[in-house]
Amino acid sequence: MISGGGDSVHLIYRSSLVPARIFLEQISTRLPIGFRRPSEDWDQMEGKHNLELMAVLVSQIFLMEWGDLCDSNPCKNGGICLSGLNDDFYSCECPEGFTDPNCSSVVEVASIEEEPTSAGPCRPNPCHNGGMCEISEAYRGDTFIGYVCKCPEGFNGIHCQHNVNECEAEPCKNGGICTDLVANYSCECPGEFMGRNCQQRCSGPLGIEGGIVSNQQITASSTHRALFGLQKWYPYYARLNKKGLVNAWTAAENDRWPWIQINLQKKMRVTGVITQGAKRIGSPEYVKSYKIAYSNDGKSWTMYKVKGTNEDMVFRGNVDNNTPYANSFTPPIKSQYVRLYPQVCRRHCTLRMELLGCELSGCSEPLGMKSGHIQDYQITASSVFRTLNMDMFAWEPRKARLDKQGKVNAWTSGHNDQSQWLQVDLLVPTKVTGIITQGAKDFGHVQFVGSYKLAYSNDGEHWVIYQDEKQKKDKVFQGNFDNDTHRKNVIDPPIYARHIRIIPWSWYGRITLRSELLGCTEED
Repeated sequence: MISGGGDSVHLIYRSSLVPARIFLEQISTRLPIGFRRPSEDWDQMEGKHNLELMAVLVSQIFLMEWGDLCDSNPCKNGGICLSGLNDDFYSCECPEGFTDPNCSSVVEVASIEEEPTSAGPCRPNPCHNGGMCEISEAYRGDTFIGYVCKCPEGFNGIHCQHNVNECEAEPCKNGGICTDLVANYSCECPGEFMGRNCQQRCSGPLGIEGGIVSNQQITASSTHRALFGLQKWYPYYARLNKKGLVNAWTAAENDRWPWIQINLQKKMRVTGVITQGAKRIGSPEYVKSYKIAYSNDGKSWTMYKVKGTNEDMVFRGNVDNNTPYANSFTPPIKSQYVRLYPQVCRRHCTLRMELLGCELSGCSEPLGMKSGHIQDYQITASSVFRTLNMDMFAWEPRKARLDKQGKVNAWTSGHNDQSQWLQVDLLVPTKVTGIITQGAKDFGHVQFVGSYKLAYSNDGEHWVIYQDEKQKKDKVFQGNFDNDTHRKNVIDPPIYARHIRIIPWSWYGRITLRSELLGCTEED
């Protein structure tokens, strides 16, 4: 605006008063006809029109001398500076919540609510894909931006407009195939792995070889009988690595569509199968190829297909009578019943086998007693028995490993009472979902633990006995019935602890134990 009086003229911008006479002196020779010179009486200027034109000229000279005031960013709190509007040198467009000429005053909440449509750099929201707009006085290059976008996970860019390709970081482990999604990714895992990043193994034996799968759970279409019916090659002989003269299942000679079936008693994640042949009357026999079917009720069956087709998958089998051969299922089978249909056999269809997989939750892998991943020093006990009182026949805790072989192949306590224990230090807190136990023989004497309790601790000093949730008392787990068969117990709800103790509660002969813990680490 222009104000004049006497011999002086001022440019008035909001609260600032800038003397302008010096500018008028500089342009006096260029003023249009009809304007008086600066030394003349300003009150004699000819009307309002001349005064307005003078204001425009003075404004232009001001910009030439002082520059664009918006260059100094006079607007606070993210306000946007606009120059050359009306008769002002600049004005501030304030963001929501701020007011006054320079956006330096906070508007009361009530006044914001009264004007919900007020404009600003964040209204409307310039950020895409759920990005949050925040007022900012930052610059992008040499441009004042007034706001920044806080992007949700999975998006980037100035306005969160770009979807991040998470697969570039190779999140899928163990051969998993990564697919980029919108703000996410997925891993297609090989059959024996699972988890968001294929980090969790699911390929443990499901119990045919060890005996967790009972005889009643293994059935077949037929049974071969030899030597006038004296030799019967029953389906429950089809256990991987079974020894003896009759040590496998063989289908009857007149069985045109033979099959052998495993009932896992509950829905499991089955990720593979191991097959093996055998010798019958000195002649090698084995299954060269086979198909797989599965069912949840034992009545309605689905054939395993070649991925992406309706063609039955034909799996490669064995090439001799003794070497195990493994096939994996990708994708895995989730079912209670699994059937194997021999397709091509050498001589007769003779088979020993094992299924691989885990619980549906995936957290049921062996933790390392059998494999040796759990080292000797991690296994301790209350006492140790020595046969003939000789150290060479010491039944030490480090020998309490599932399926351990040898003359001294298990832990035996020095005393037969309910204060004995076998302890495993898992080194870190671990989710334990199951346990497998097994007895042993001491110079021909059968010995095993018939029942036991479990205790757990995180410091190795303060122990908690695992409880039966229904009966609200210490849970007693069923143990073994012989010296060799595996006995599996599921721990539900699982234990989450570093230290695990097995406390024998009843036994046969002496307290003798081989074992394996099942579960997964926190990382899995």
